[in-house]
Amino acid sequence: MPGRPTTAAAAAAAARPCLRSLHNPGKASYATCARQGEPDAHRTFRVRDRGTRLPLPPILDPIVVAHKKRWKQKKVEPDASSLTPFQKKLLSTSFAHALASPVRLERSASILLPSHLLLSLHLKPHPETQEPWLLPLSISAPRVPKNHGPPIRFLASMHNTAYLTRKKAHWRPAIERRFTTLLGTTALEKLVWREDMPDLILKLLRDRAVEKLSWYFKWRGRLALAKSPLPSHLEAIDNVSCVLFYGSLKTRAHELQQEAEEIVADIDKWVIYFRTNFGSYVDPHKSMASVSGGKTAGYKTPSWYEPLVPRLTSRALFPPLEYSTTIWRGRKVPLYSLTDMLGEEKALQLLEMRGDEEAIEKRGCWVMKCGRHNVSVELLLLQLNSYLATPGPVWHP
Repeated sequence: MPGRPTTAAAAAAAARPCLRSLHNPGKASYATCARQGEPDAHRTFRVRDRGTRLPLPPILDPIVVAHKKRWKQKKVEPDASSLTPFQKKLLSTSFAHALASPVRLERSASILLPSHLLLSLHLKPHPETQEPWLLPLSISAPRVPKNHGPPIRFLASMHNTAYLTRKKAHWRPAIERRFTTLLGTTALEKLVWREDMPDLILKLLRDRAVEKLSWYFKWRGRLALAKSPLPSHLEAIDNVSCVLFYGSLKTRAHELQQEAEEIVADIDKWVIYFRTNFGSYVDPHKSMASVSGGKTAGYKTPSWYEPLVPRLTSRALFPPLEYSTTIWRGRKVPLYSLTDMLGEEKALQLLEMRGDEEAIEKRGCWVMKCGRHNVSVELLLLQLNSYLATPGPVWHP
């Protein structure tokens, strides 16, 4: 019959309402599809009293929620019995756990580092003045809930902590913007950074290390005894993870290093003095102005300019950091000096727990073996060693 639509045209006309619903979904569009009796496998409808169907919101729709859960399911935790030898070795390595910690931003230097290599300060009101103080709550109170609010993170180094403590302008860039919203501009100006922060953090790290190590030194058999940290004395021991040495690893070179740092500090003092009081004599802008009689405005000293005074380069002043190690069966293992890290008093306290006076006289050496249960104390030793690490000579067997 002339003018009668074809089968394809009729199917296209019937599909137009549903195609509109894809571009402009709404109540009327779903109602149109429902009246046509077409099932919808992607949405769930509820029937009203008058017979019309109303789609459920996506957050309550079981079909939508089920489809989302397909891609949001958590991974199944690995079974310890099915781990490969390499995975078991990786699980008992403290360095792997330190590097696998969540990466966070160190704002004072604008670098990304694993959180284990950073120290965190949190807000705590002073008990008397109620002024906001920055305190290392994460290492001072490990047994309380960890939700202390937004932290201030910086590199876990005593040298860096002393630099931040020197001036407010040094630690102020480490504060996140959330502190401005939390405290306000007025209270943020009253924020207190303790003057003894480097020594306070060192004391807290030492206390935590002694608390962990006391479990190993109280009972015999948890640490293997060795004559010395030399490779020949460690060869017969299996599964060596790290070595604890009672004596000091410092040599005459460390004393020379300290003397060199004092000389550098003295030179820097005179550099600042000369630049402040006699900088005009080496300022090329002022010398050119004196030649022209001081009439030329083009030779005015810029506000950002500082006189160039010779001094040691940063590479010579801060050589790369190194850590003490020893050799066990052809590979390096960490070597920690209890006296250098904990101090003579706390190191002697650990040996008194063991009741081994002969080891004190002979400056004994203990070996901690690889094991998942030893990772926590090895992480504390690594953190304390990194905090005390300074550029300089290192003991090598």
